[in-house]
Amino acid sequence: MEVAATPRISNRFRRWLRLLTLRRVDDVSDMAGDGPIAACAVVSLALWVLIDRLQWGRGVEFDAFGIPMLALLALLLLALAYVTARWSDPPQPMRCTLLLAVAALPLYIVLTALDEIYVADRWSMSAAVILALGALAYVARALRMLSGRTQLRALGAGAALLAAYLWLGQLIDLHPTLWAPPGNVDEPESGMPAQLAESLLFDQRERLDEALDAVADSGSAPAVFFVGFAGVASQKVFAEEIKLAAHVVGQRFDSGSRQLLLINDHRDFDSYPLATVSGLRYALGEIARKMHAERDILFLSLSSHGSDEPLLSVSNGSLPLEQVTGDNLASALRDAGIKWRVIVISACHAGAFIAPLKDPNTVLITAAAADKTSFGCSDDRDLTYFGEAFYRDALPRATSLQQAVVLMRSAIAAREQLEHVEPSDPQAFFGGQIERLLSQQPMRAPVR
Repeated sequence: MEVAATPRISNRFRRWLRLLTLRRVDDVSDMAGDGPIAACAVVSLALWVLIDRLQWGRGVEFDAFGIPMLALLALLLLALAYVTARWSDPPQPMRCTLLLAVAALPLYIVLTALDEIYVADRWSMSAAVILALGALAYVARALRMLSGRTQLRALGAGAALLAAYLWLGQLIDLHPTLWAPPGNVDEPESGMPAQLAESLLFDQRERLDEALDAVADSGSAPAVFFVGFAGVASQKVFAEEIKLAAHVVGQRFDSGSRQLLLINDHRDFDSYPLATVSGLRYALGEIARKMHAERDILFLSLSSHGSDEPLLSVSNGSLPLEQVTGDNLASALRDAGIKWRVIVISACHAGAFIAPLKDPNTVLITAAAADKTSFGCSDDRDLTYFGEAFYRDALPRATSLQQAVVLMRSAIAAREQLEHVEPSDPQAFFGGQIERLLSQQPMRAPVR
């Protein structure tokens, strides 16, 4: 029996390869047994878990929160198989359409991983379109071999179902993963050659001075100065969030010519000064020299992983960097002599920064309470949940910071309730003195 089984398995494997390469395969239905379906599903799951783990890097922990998202993907496969089977003419056995779906998964997982690793961001959309067209061609060819005719109706129904899933995925972040940084602070990092690390550190003072020279001085009217800080290089979400924050704050507070960005980003070491504690301290001191102390406001935006110590993670490859704490951030602001501050912190446990930073001259807005985690800080995203709710959606259309906070809280609460996760409970503190100053400097009209 074993001798007979080996040629049968080898023959099925060759037919599977022909199917994936869009070559003709006779009697596709003969391949649709329980064994091949289960084998393809197990191989796909193992391959996905392995690749996902390798992409995260070292030091990550198992995160059971991804299991429901994985189950949703399995449900999507079953739904696709059912829809294409029932909408074919004549209807096809669901076992056959299910095999077509799971047989392509290993190749799709590998191609998607290669896309994320090797394809530049500016080409990522093109790569996604090519993958989608390839998948459509595969399904069309397979259904034709299965039924003997072109199944446009089944293809359309399957494409509509997949489009609905992708739309929902963009809405509530349905990207499943079984891994997470330990404690939401120590994230996976890639190595950095020592020569590059030394060069980056050596050049920072010159880069900072060049960036500060480009910041305009305060004019005759009250002004807002923006400083952005993206702490973690290994995940692009923090850099992209700070860039959006600078753009939106520039529109609403007319700070476009008075902004400085300190960014750690594994994709780009040259465009901005690095985000370091010493760099932030130096930058705040120099920004203060350009401000009118009694009327100008600093808008400080920080985005990173966080913990309730309070602490914000600062990391860039193998560079040995100091972490942002409540004490050294409060000290940097105090030593700079910046009186009026709006501080927005997008991180887990960010509410822990309120106690060491609050005073009558400060507004503090945080993505989560001191004992809560926030969501959406993964490398496949451009914004965290907080960044989407506050910078992308609320601040551009709000008439005041207070209203922006209300809109942000409402959006995040609705999203977290839909996803059945523990609420992050974003916090806000408005000092009595700065509220009066903000009322005298209303935001510019919302951008429509």
